[in-house]
Amino acid sequence: MSSDFVGEPAARQLREMWEHKVCGFLGPGWNEAFADWIRKFGIGRIQDAVLMASVPRFSEDGERLPPDIRDVPRYAAVERADDRDPGMRDCYLVRGRMRLKFYCEEHDSEVLTLLRRALHAGVSASAMHDAVDENYTLEDCFTSIGIDRWKFRIAMGHPIVDLRPKDQVFIREEEPAWRAWDAHLRKTTGKGSPINKQGGWYFPSRLPPSDVLSKKAKRVSRD
Repeated sequence: MSSDFVGEPAARQLREMWEHKVCGFLGPGWNEAFADWIRKFGIGRIQDAVLMASVPRFSEDGERLPPDIRDVPRYAAVERADDRDPGMRDCYLVRGRMRLKFYCEEHDSEVLTLLRRALHAGVSASAMHDAVDENYTLEDCFTSIGIDRWKFRIAMGHPIVDLRPKDQVFIREEEPAWRAWDAHLRKTTGKGSPINKQGGWYFPSRLPPSDVLSKKAKRVSRD
C-alpha cells in the first residue's frame, strides 16, 4: 500500500477536523495541501498543529483574530524544529514578538539564526523576551543578549563602517588576505565578507585569527 493512498483519508479527516473546529468550509480541494503537510511533517504534528491553529488568537490591542489555515504548517515547522533542537520553540516565539515590534519580516531566517546562536550560548527564553521588552531597536535587542554588534550587522547585511575602530585594516577583494577573511567568516558566521564601493572591506587585523595562529606555529616550529 503506497504512502499516498494512506495519506488521502488522513488528509481528508484532518481537513474535516479543521472545518469542524472553526465552523468554516474549506472543501475537498484542500485535501492535497493537508496530504503535502502530512508527508512533510508527519500526521501527529499536523494533527497537533490543527488543534493549535484553530484556536482564536488576540492581538496586543485585544482584537480577536480568526484562525488562519496557513498557521497549520507554521506550527508544525516550529514543533519539528523544537524536536530537533530543544528550545527552538521559544526562539520562534521571540522572533514573532521581534517581528511585531521591529518589523523585520524580510530577515526572518537571519533573526532565527541569531536567536539559535544565543540559545546555544546559554541565553534563556525569559532573557530573550526581556530584551524585546526593554530595547527599541533590533540591534540593541540582540546586543543585550550577547550578540556582538559586528556579527549582528554582518548577519543582517547592515553596514559596519561606523563600528570600525581606528586600527581596522582595509583589504581589497583581489588580495589573498581578503580571501582568508572571506573563508573565515563563511566558516564562523555562514556568510562571506561584504564588499563596499571601494572593492574591499575593513577587518580587525590583516589575517583572521586562525591564520595568525597557524603562522605563529610555523615560526615556532622553525625555531
